[in-house]
Amino acid sequence: MGQCEQRVNGLFDELGRKIANKWLTTLLIPGLLWVCTAVLAWHLGWRHAFDPHSALPILHRLGTGHLAGKTVLVVVSALIVAVGAGIAADGLSTLLRSFWVAPVRNAPSRWLRNVRRERWERADRNMEAVSERALRTGDGSEIDAAWARRDAISPIHPVHATWIGDRLRENQRRVQRAYGLDLATTWPRLWAVAPDPIRADIGVAQENFANAARIVAWALLYGLLGFLWGPALLIAVGVLYVGARRARSATEVLCQLVESCVDLYAVDLAERLRIPCAGVFSREVGESISELLRKDRV
Repeated sequence: MGQCEQRVNGLFDELGRKIANKWLTTLLIPGLLWVCTAVLAWHLGWRHAFDPHSALPILHRLGTGHLAGKTVLVVVSALIVAVGAGIAADGLSTLLRSFWVAPVRNAPSRWLRNVRRERWERADRNMEAVSERALRTGDGSEIDAAWARRDAISPIHPVHATWIGDRLRENQRRVQRAYGLDLATTWPRLWAVAPDPIRADIGVAQENFANAARIVAWALLYGLLGFLWGPALLIAVGVLYVGARRARSATEVLCQLVESCVDLYAVDLAERLRIPCAGVFSREVGESISELLRKDRV
C-alpha cells in the first residue's frame, strides 16, 4: 500500500511540475515580456519611439526606491496583467487554429481564398510556361523553382483561406486517392489501433502546431502596442514571421505523420474490423472501411 501511495504521489508531483512548467513558458514569461513592452510603449510613444534615453526616468524611479512603498502592488499588478495577456493569447491561438483549418464561410475568408487563388493561378501558368520552355530547350533547371513557388501558395488549387487548410485538405485527398479511405471518418479508429510511438510523434506535432498558433497570437497582441509605439510593430512582424513559419512546418510534419500512420497501420484497422485484405490494402478495402464506419450499410 505504501509503494502504491508513493507511486501515486510521484505521478502527481511529476504532473504538477509539467503543469507549472507549461504555465511559466506559455503564460507568465511571454506575458511579462509583453507587459514590459507595453510599459515602454505607454511611456515612450511615437514621439520618443527610438530614443532610449526617454526610458531612463522609469529606471531611475525604480532604482531610487521611489516606488518602494508600492513594490508589492506593482509586482502583483504586473503578474496579473501578464497572466491575463497569456490567457488572451492562448484563447486567440485557439481561434487562429480554427480559422486556419475552417472551410470558407464568410466574406473575409472568401476574400483571402480568392486572393490566394489568383496568385496560385498565376504561378500555375508560369509553371506551365516554364515546362513548355524546358521541353523546347531541354533545360529543366527552372521547373523545380517554379513548382516550389506555386506550392508555397498552396499545394492544391486553393479551397481554404490559408495554406494550412489546403495542406490538410490535400492530405485527405491523397489518402482518398490511394486507399479509398475517408480520412475524417476513419482517423479516430485508426488512432485507436496505432502504436504508442507514432501516437507520441503525432502528439508532439500537434503541440508544435498549437505553440506556433500561440506565437502568432502574441504577434497580434504586440501589433496592438504598435498603435502606441513604433518598435512594437517591428517586434510584431518578427514574431509573426517566426510563428507563421513554425505553423507551416508543424502542419507539414503532422500531415506526413498522419499519412505514414495510414500507410503502416491501415491493414491493422481492416483486420480489427474483420474486413479481409490478405495483407494488401486496396481501394476496395478502404472503401469498405469508409462505408462501414459511416454506417452506410445501416
